[in-house]
Amino acid sequence: MQWRALPCVLALSLGACSDPEPEAPRPLKVVLFPYIPDSAGDGFASLKQRLEADFEREHSDIDVDIVFDAKLDLYDLDDGGTLNQLLGPGAGAAQVVEIDTLIMGELVSKGWVQPVALEARAAHPAAEEAVSIAGQSYGVPTYLCSYVVYSNSPHLSSATDGDSLVQILTDVAPGMRPLAANYSGSWTLPSSYLDAWADTNPTGMLSQALSLPLDTSALDSFEDVVKSCELEAGVNPCLDGTYADTSLAEEAFALGQANGFMGYTERLFFVRKANPGMALPEVISVPLGTGSAPAVFVDALVVSAQCTGTCAEDARAFTDFMKDPDVRSLIAFSGDAPQGTTPRYLLQATQAFYQQEPARSDPMYQKYVQFLRGARPYPNQGFPQNRKTLQSALMDALQ
Repeated sequence: MQWRALPCVLALSLGACSDPEPEAPRPLKVVLFPYIPDSAGDGFASLKQRLEADFEREHSDIDVDIVFDAKLDLYDLDDGGTLNQLLGPGAGAAQVVEIDTLIMGELVSKGWVQPVALEARAAHPAAEEAVSIAGQSYGVPTYLCSYVVYSNSPHLSSATDGDSLVQILTDVAPGMRPLAANYSGSWTLPSSYLDAWADTNPTGMLSQALSLPLDTSALDSFEDVVKSCELEAGVNPCLDGTYADTSLAEEAFALGQANGFMGYTERLFFVRKANPGMALPEVISVPLGTGSAPAVFVDALVVSAQCTGTCAEDARAFTDFMKDPDVRSLIAFSGDAPQGTTPRYLLQATQAFYQQEPARSDPMYQKYVQFLRGARPYPNQGFPQNRKTLQSALMDALQ
């Protein structure tokens, strides 16, 4: 008889029977986007703690470590760069990373991420399309991002193209900057042009806009909107970097120095931070081209190709947790911050989020959901390689 087969009674008499040591929880490292409003003002410490605690309450066998780190460049696709290290086999690797699907094609072609299973129609159709490469899903959608216009003009909703938008915003207070925005940068300027292209070509594939020459009709309308930011000849804070990576454009609108603001929906958090007493503004999908046809960026959780077996099962447990409408509501409505904190106003990819409280009764989210219907995703292949060429061509045309 082998020792391990001894009855416990006999083993006890020999001093060999004791409670087995509990297995340590399995580690799971997750890197989430730090490019969202820090509602609690604590470097996301409260959100990290809340998400970890809620997840581990359901999965006590997994020790999740959630990272929000603004120093990590989650667009760095270089070999040996940030994403290569995070999705690689090294000591600092993560098993789950939140990414912008503009770079999804590159992650797949490099073999850094693995396919994932998606529940059909749980996410917005544009989000499902954005995480798909050659018919296979490689990410679990979390956020949608789209360029919108905020203004106090009661006529904002009647703007149907770039020209009418500029006119409506100019009429609010002639002589004031019609629209404060940021168009600078090799990611921002080309993506703004793609929005104008989508407005001008409502049935076209956005990937077509990545190729030169620039679309003349889209460019003409886009140029009118961009140049409306100039209050004196040759000085355009929307294009020259003055409003880049700051909240100056939001503050200009909040403090009455501009008649409108263009940016992502979540920038309303910073508008209200600059002027807590202001009434909620009107909002529309920005018409930068000759029409109005919303396009959306999509963010998603990807799983490292290095994460297999039990690791992959643990990663799936976390991505399932993160797409739950209650978790999306926690993030969207700043549930990690003190009661009464301004919502983050982040568009959520989970469709059920909009059908339950508090989003179902929130005045802004109910406006957002209207223009999200029929929105198309930005291309998930080709943008990183073409962005600088597009930026150069656009700067030449706009200056």
